[in-house]
Amino acid sequence: MQHYRESYLREIIWMEGRGGRDSQTCCPRCRKAEDLLYRCSSCLGADILCKSCIVAIHLHNPLHFIEVWNGHHFERVTLKMLGLLIQLGHPPGHRCENPDPSRRNDFVIVDTTGIHEVNVAFCRCDGMKPHYIQLLRYGLFPGTGMDPRTATTFRTLKFFQLVSFESKGSHQEFYRALERLTGNVLSKSARDRYHEFMSMVSQWRHLKMLKRAGRGHDLGGISGTTEGSCAVRCPSCPQPNINLPKNWASAPPEIKWMYRLFVSIDGNFKLRRRLVSSNERDPGYNAGWSFFVEENRFKAYLLAKWHIAQERSTCVAHEAVDRADRQARGLAASGVVAVVCTRHEFRLPTSVGDLQHGERYINVDYITFSAVQWFRVLELVISYDIGCQWHKKLLDRLAKLPSFLRPTFIKVLLVLIPKFHLPAHVEFCNRTYSFNLTKGVGRTDGEAPERGWSRMNAVAKSTAEMGPGSRRDTLDDHMGDENWTKTKRCAEIFVAKMERAVEGKVKFERDHDEFKSAIPSAYVSLWTKQVEEWEADPASNRNPYEAETKGISAQAVRLRLAQEANAKAPGAEDDGANSSDEVVMYPSLFISMGVQLEEDQYKLRVAASQLGNHPTKKQLTNLAERSNVLRRRIAVWTDYQKLYIPEAEAMRLRLDSESAAVDGKPSIEAHDIPLFLPSSLPPSVKCRSDLRSYEAQLREGQAYDALDELRRHLRSRSYLYKRKDRNSRGSQASVAANTRSNTAIKRAQLGVDGASIKYTRAYNALLQLKGEVPLEDDLEGEDWRKDLQKLKKSDIRGLSEGLFGHSEGTRSISWIWKSGSESITSTSEDDIESDEQLQDALRIEFLKSRARANRWAEEVLLLEEEMRRTLDFFAYKAEWWLARKASTIGGLTCDYDEGFSAYAHSQSAVYQTLWKECDRQWREGRARNWVKVKQKGGRKKATSTEETDEIDLDELDE
Repeated sequence: MQHYRESYLREIIWMEGRGGRDSQTCCPRCRKAEDLLYRCSSCLGADILCKSCIVAIHLHNPLHFIEVWNGHHFERVTLKMLGLLIQLGHPPGHRCENPDPSRRNDFVIVDTTGIHEVNVAFCRCDGMKPHYIQLLRYGLFPGTGMDPRTATTFRTLKFFQLVSFESKGSHQEFYRALERLTGNVLSKSARDRYHEFMSMVSQWRHLKMLKRAGRGHDLGGISGTTEGSCAVRCPSCPQPNINLPKNWASAPPEIKWMYRLFVSIDGNFKLRRRLVSSNERDPGYNAGWSFFVEENRFKAYLLAKWHIAQERSTCVAHEAVDRADRQARGLAASGVVAVVCTRHEFRLPTSVGDLQHGERYINVDYITFSAVQWFRVLELVISYDIGCQWHKKLLDRLAKLPSFLRPTFIKVLLVLIPKFHLPAHVEFCNRTYSFNLTKGVGRTDGEAPERGWSRMNAVAKSTAEMGPGSRRDTLDDHMGDENWTKTKRCAEIFVAKMERAVEGKVKFERDHDEFKSAIPSAYVSLWTKQVEEWEADPASNRNPYEAETKGISAQAVRLRLAQEANAKAPGAEDDGANSSDEVVMYPSLFISMGVQLEEDQYKLRVAASQLGNHPTKKQLTNLAERSNVLRRRIAVWTDYQKLYIPEAEAMRLRLDSESAAVDGKPSIEAHDIPLFLPSSLPPSVKCRSDLRSYEAQLREGQAYDALDELRRHLRSRSYLYKRKDRNSRGSQASVAANTRSNTAIKRAQLGVDGASIKYTRAYNALLQLKGEVPLEDDLEGEDWRKDLQKLKKSDIRGLSEGLFGHSEGTRSISWIWKSGSESITSTSEDDIESDEQLQDALRIEFLKSRARANRWAEEVLLLEEEMRRTLDFFAYKAEWWLARKASTIGGLTCDYDEGFSAYAHSQSAVYQTLWKECDRQWREGRARNWVKVKQKGGRKKATSTEETDEIDLDELDE
């Protein structure tokens, strides 16, 4: 290795000299006995030439840097100094007979090689174009249309655009790099054209957007451009007259749901803008033609409706609703709100707008239905993390929208909450706004905007200092690139989605069939009827997924603590946080988050223990990703712990010093990191009484929840054992049934074990908090011990199960069946027909199993429909471009016809290529999926949302 390093370094330094050419006596190009002093640092393997030759070979490369040998070393000179002239209007090397006398010897060109001062001569021959057109035809983008003195090469503008997409770097960073390429010692020696460069980049972005949108080929040209018409559209969303069948509006109910539009709303407070410039000084170029709404109409609407009061949240404390102005101080825009298509994560036309004071409904309403107006569909599903609050009085607010935004074409409107955000809501929201329990949504999770913000946030730093117009144009360009990147990857994205969906469909339909076969048909019919009635009319029918909650629930405690924290003044002394902090973590929420982290650690520990001896790379990757996410969340939480429990930080430091990292890897797994909650602190460590009280309340609710879970899983396990004893023994034909029963029992046992561990953890914490060290505000004293006792292994048994050795007449009921519920008077019920509690448990498990199977079946159907729509969209775009081969802005001359025709054909070829690639990959994917279905014993026919709504998997490969 040392030998190679020295060899490489020796050769690099050798190139600083003349490379062994000091003995040459004539120019290798012209063969004349000239002084060999010049070489090009931009050309590969360049010879040392004479002055005339170095100039001659750079007629086609006038933006290279030349080095001259001064007798000791090479120093940089410019081709301008050597006499090179860039003659516009003629091929390189040709002399103009009628040059413009105003020849520019102070012209500056920005190129990827650096910033160059050049001599430029404009042409004044008959019929010659204006100066800016001469520059454009030479591949130079002029800084102005009037008497230009600065230009940037097309390749530089394109290179910067791509680099900014990938690196999210700013204009200044890129320009400073070019300055250093020009001269890394005195980088300011180049003439400063930074502001001109920014202006040229903005114009370039705008013109490229118009070009790709076909504005040069469409009637009306640029002046006929309408709002949203330049946005890169999602090829898979339903678009009438483009990718929907002709009779889609009159389709029967069993397939009509496949033509729904799914959109998601989310606010982003990273993409803020400071009080810099104004719309008058920096109006921007796009004017609502892409993703941002048209600014003037949007601001006029906000001004007219700003007086409308924002209703307070009736769910948990949503800061975006209740404390809307917290992040708006000193900003022109506190962030943006955006609408994306939920299924494919594409930004929609005119779907982004600024926020001024949190996620105010007037902003969200305008932007949401500005995006929806482009899809004239009949059914709309909206996902929003505060949808439970936003949808209230939505119809009244829609009537106040401008007439062109009112969605009068929408017949069915569903508002749901994204899956990740839903558990933070109250129990009513979890039952009412769940994607998992809603018919006709497939496996949609509603979290599409969150995945897109990660890349957009990378440009937040640079756009925060821009003027309003430049910021909107820049973000429009980045959003358009993200949409186009997803468009190019449609083929592989849908292949991966479909493979996962088919596997899920086979697995969960098989699970549901096994569960269904173990339940009497009368109850199957009854429960199916109940859930279908609820799905058809949730407002008039009881939710069959709802169970009677016994005792105190952890969710109820969390809600009460959140409401108490929200009611406190931000500057109250007992908050333990500075009111000037950007984020306030109240003590109750701090403890609640810690308890949740403890639960997540247990789940991760279980997942790690379930890995086999030879886990797959996918399993290890998923586990590592979950571990990294949990580790980051714990790190954030421990930062607040330093404020509330400073002694815990000292304990953590001592633990870290005792177990140092090995090979750069953390020595403690994420699921083993000690949290040092109040219940786990040693007696010698002092802890605030309010923190202990909050944890005690949460632990009590957690214990009651764990008991409810334990009873539910025990009921299921007991019934499965009885069913197996009656029907899964004896004949050879019952082997398959016996296997299914064992699988179901194993699943139920895992639930029993998990609930037992959860209860024991909560009970032990309660002993520390309330039993051994009673709290002053414990109004119930020791009453909690009546319902919550130490859980022994012998206590974990079914309702009609006795201890070993007990007969029917002497057996007793475990205390877990009496805790937090009414006394059970009958102990001999061993049939589902006479056990109402068992019925309740089985009903919920059956309906959840049914919902899982239906959602996966719907996902397969939705993906098939979306793949068909994608192919139709690509075919439509290919034909659309072929119909626009002629120039519409070329004037009366035919000089431009060939260029316009060539571009139209090239764009048509792009969409034909996308169509062919999707068709090829999807056909291969269907064949692979069919093999998997056969190997895993999937149904030949699979249901979608109804038991009679069937598709034939034999047709998947056709």
